[in-house]
Amino acid sequence: MVMSVGLGGTGAGMFYLMTHAFFKALLFLGAGSVIHACHTNSVWEMGRLYPKMKATAITFILGALAMMGVFPFAGFWSKDEILSTAFSSGHWLLYGAGTLTAFITGIFITKIVILAFFGKKRHHGQPH
Repeated sequence: MVMSVGLGGTGAGMFYLMTHAFFKALLFLGAGSVIHACHTNSVWEMGRLYPKMKATAITFILGALAMMGVFPFAGFWSKDEILSTAFSSGHWLLYGAGTLTAFITGIFITKIVILAFFGKKRHHGQPH
């Protein structure tokens, strides 16, 4: 038997699906650019890329801000809609899980930005 929570937030879910697709695509394009420039997939072999890859860094940071749900980016509005729907319908566990997940997402995406673009230089050669 399949059970559904039934939050009644179909519009909010579709809105988040669309915004998530766009900012996640932006992050994947930025990651591909960094991987191509550094010739490695390991974030631990990257660092101090901002001076050499300003356009990539800026667009990646904008995508990261949207993913974290920072105002006024699209992720803020779509996550807020889902969380407010869960809160107003009395699903406290889902609201808490969603809020915790949003917080953890902010932590890990900030870590990636700092390591790749502003952290200690660990890559060999010159990114192009």
